[in-house]
Amino acid sequence: MTGILAIVGVLAIAVTVFFTAYVADCQITGSQYGQEEEIENELFSTPMDQRFFYQFFRKLTHSQKQLNGVASYRMEFSPDLSVKVIVTENPIIGAVSWEHNRYYFDRYGYVMAKNIDISSTVPVVDGSNFTNVSLYEQLGGVKSSLAEDILQLTQLLDDNEIAVDSISYDEKMQAVIALGDVKVSLGSRDNMTDKIAELCAILDSGELSGLKGTLHLENCGDGSTSSYIFDRE
Repeated sequence: MTGILAIVGVLAIAVTVFFTAYVADCQITGSQYGQEEEIENELFSTPMDQRFFYQFFRKLTHSQKQLNGVASYRMEFSPDLSVKVIVTENPIIGAVSWEHNRYYFDRYGYVMAKNIDISSTVPVVDGSNFTNVSLYEQLGGVKSSLAEDILQLTQLLDDNEIAVDSISYDEKMQAVIALGDVKVSLGSRDNMTDKIAELCAILDSGELSGLKGTLHLENCGDGSTSSYIFDRE
């Protein structure tokens, strides 16, 4: 009887240790922007989060944490209490130029990277009016429609197969795109579909061929008699 109780006691201790054991080691993979430490800190931010079985239980019940800058992730658990986290990050949709640095953010305004090399053409916003821009934080003092404005414009350019050299926004969120020696001033997001349609027609006509200057489409679609003006340089 004493032997049975001893075995039960050992098993109880073993089960308790297993269920209360902390993650011994964590490896983050899949991050393109060097967010490994930030992701780990967010994932294991509380003592309970740091428990191995608790994370395993959350995976089984599909109740894992939502992580800033991360579209999805999966966790792999090992008997040695180590965890491997494979992440898929949100795509970067824009950048903010602020205090001589460039901060890259996702569609939720979360700053994911700073001063990195990126292959695609990313819209750059003048951050003069922003109250705060910090890595791994939400943009401060930004218009709620910032991401929508950027996504709308980039989608329209993509749908109409217009390849641009750059996209920029001033402190009032007025958009300007560069096409070789021609800058196209698009203004606010109002009537943006009409503006891009007008730009397509102008490009197809060849009217801008060999020209250098600024094409003004700010008033296109607002009922004005002249839809655009071209200022030569």
